[in-house]
Amino acid sequence: MVNKHHKPSGGKRGRGRPVLTPAMKKQQRKERAQRAPVSRFRKNLRHMERSKEAMEALRRQQDAEVKYKRKMNGAVEEEQELAAMGSDGEEAGEDDHFDVLVKTLNSGRKGADRREAAIESDESEEEEEEEDDQAAEVEEEEDEEMDDGSEVEEESSGEEGEEEEGDEEEKDEESDPYLNHISYNISPQMLESVSANPAVTNKSTIAFGRLGQLMVEIPKDRSKEAKGATLLDDDEKYAPEGTVPKALNPEKLDVKKLFIKEKIQRNLEDPVFNKLQAECFSILNNYQDLYFPGRNLDNGSDLQMVYCLHALNHILKSTSKILHHNLKLAEAKGKKKKKVATVLEYRDQGLVRPKVLIVVPFRSAALKIVDTIQRLFTGDDPKLVTNYKRFQSEYGGETLAFPKVNPKPEDYERTFAGNTDDNFRIGISFSKSSMKLYTKYYNSDLILASPLGLRMTIGAEGESERDFDFLSSIELLILDQAEICLAQNWDHVLHLMDHLHLQPQSTEHTDFSRVRYWCLNGWSRFYRQTLLLSSHDLPEFRSIFNNKCANYHGKARVANPVKTGSIRHAIVPLPQTFHRIEVPSLEASYDAKFAHFTTVLLPQLRSVTMARTLIFIPSYFDYVRLRNYFKKEELNFVQICEYSKDGKIARARDMFFHGSAHFMLYSERSHFFRRTRIKGIRHLVFYQLPQFPQFYPEMINLMADEYQNKHDGVDASSMTVTALYTKYDLLRLSAVIGTQQAAKLAGSARAAHTFTTQK
Repeated sequence: MVNKHHKPSGGKRGRGRPVLTPAMKKQQRKERAQRAPVSRFRKNLRHMERSKEAMEALRRQQDAEVKYKRKMNGAVEEEQELAAMGSDGEEAGEDDHFDVLVKTLNSGRKGADRREAAIESDESEEEEEEEDDQAAEVEEEEDEEMDDGSEVEEESSGEEGEEEEGDEEEKDEESDPYLNHISYNISPQMLESVSANPAVTNKSTIAFGRLGQLMVEIPKDRSKEAKGATLLDDDEKYAPEGTVPKALNPEKLDVKKLFIKEKIQRNLEDPVFNKLQAECFSILNNYQDLYFPGRNLDNGSDLQMVYCLHALNHILKSTSKILHHNLKLAEAKGKKKKKVATVLEYRDQGLVRPKVLIVVPFRSAALKIVDTIQRLFTGDDPKLVTNYKRFQSEYGGETLAFPKVNPKPEDYERTFAGNTDDNFRIGISFSKSSMKLYTKYYNSDLILASPLGLRMTIGAEGESERDFDFLSSIELLILDQAEICLAQNWDHVLHLMDHLHLQPQSTEHTDFSRVRYWCLNGWSRFYRQTLLLSSHDLPEFRSIFNNKCANYHGKARVANPVKTGSIRHAIVPLPQTFHRIEVPSLEASYDAKFAHFTTVLLPQLRSVTMARTLIFIPSYFDYVRLRNYFKKEELNFVQICEYSKDGKIARARDMFFHGSAHFMLYSERSHFFRRTRIKGIRHLVFYQLPQFPQFYPEMINLMADEYQNKHDGVDASSMTVTALYTKYDLLRLSAVIGTQQAAKLAGSARAAHTFTTQK
């Protein structure tokens, strides 16, 4: 039955709304009070604002494109009219290829041509975030200049410019290490040498100035040894065999002879290199792998400048070569329309565009690298770098607050200065005169990321969303501060190395007509150059360098003996005993070490006289194993690891200092990320020698008198230090006591040796 007295409400309340009774309103208010607060309101507003800005930017871009096309079409029409009005038809026909060239370069290109267009101009890509005002103004000015003078520049260069570039290309092919490295296929005999396990190489050890002793391995090209042998492809020119690098003299250095792009030379400071930089660049410019375990906080910035220069030079050479070939192909396409027989084929690309990968542990390191590349590319004008302000805001700042009283060690403060976020990845693309940050992987020339950031992108087997095709054509891999990556999670680095140069799952970003033959053959890993930098030598780094680096040009490893080791920095006079544990293999070493500790050493440590024993454990897996054993045996202990919260750490330190806990299990990663001063240590046991050699004397120095409890009444002369090691820990042992002493301990018939440091 219809209510005759009911009328639809109007006005501000809106039409068609039913009239609510007081009881209904009360019920509504009650329901609203019980609802959760709307937390996405501000986010939605922000999203709407960004979408409006993106639409406005897209509209401006479309207007600029329409303006540009009108100008270009007008110029083409004028050229056609002049050609039609000309009295001599043959001359007009000769200039007709310029019209075809202009139309080809400025019309929309589809399919495989996307990659060349993305290299020359990245204007079509939408901005993910709001851009800098200054960068936007510079881009608009560049667009106007390109609109006004692009035809003039192309016509003025003409065929003469192309002939000059062709002559320079022929000259460079004979001596430019970049072209010699990537332009040719390796011979079948060279392929056999680099594919063998281990590779067939010529090994030599040379003295190399500041770098010291250099061990060089160059794969053999056995085709030169087989005299009189005939090859199937007699006319094919194979890639040259690698040569032993020669150190550059920075005092007599001619930058023009180093094959550095002129755009970079203009931004180099004088002097260009110091002695260490010149020696490293001589190896990198020879396109050989380099493992340098001597990086420290003092020479880190010098080495960073060298590999940034080499990476940028590699990218610009590749980009300029592709653009030059694009012009020639466009001209050949125009001649084809005129029925001129010109068939050109250029193999100058990989399966995907990214060609350089730089892996660093923190955002602060990424900020320094981008700033270095920006100075080398644009000089003192950062306006040519798109999204630079956004990059500075996201990768700068956030410095840890270091205590002023009882400060942290100097190396800790310098390592963790700046933004220490370890989850990031960013793509960078380069054109002739601009550098763009935050580009998509497949539109980038350089990818700068952390191991964790790459692991998040690559994903794990079985995940629905994972991508690793962008790693299929990496030509230059740089792994800086490898020791910090090891402290974070070395499994991420191994996961990355396993996904390099795999067959792409998609061909969306591949132009097979331009892909190099050695890349199609699956030989990309033999052409990749790798640079590995760390502060000290470890088996994990040597394993990657020996097993994952197969550069056909060869590799060089700095192998300087350690003279004294970090033990010289231990100032507390204590007896330090090194116990060697005999193990049959690396796999059995973990169980053998655990059995020796629990059956031989632990019964002695459980004595009352061995109270306040700290057990330093480098591996987290060993830490968990010992923790479970201590819980099972109901031993009196406390624990501190990298996952412990601040409150738990404070309680554990207090209990250990006052003698409430007999043992403390302490992980190396916790000490690396916190550098906690553990007080009250009377007996120190290294379950395994630390990965960072400076931690050995640092832990011993915590046993000094000022860190002891004055009320415990324990004699200071009864304190001991014990270290366990196997034959697979010789690199760690060498870093602590020196290479010569480590060799004596490894070859001695006795299993235990004692050292004593003096004040």
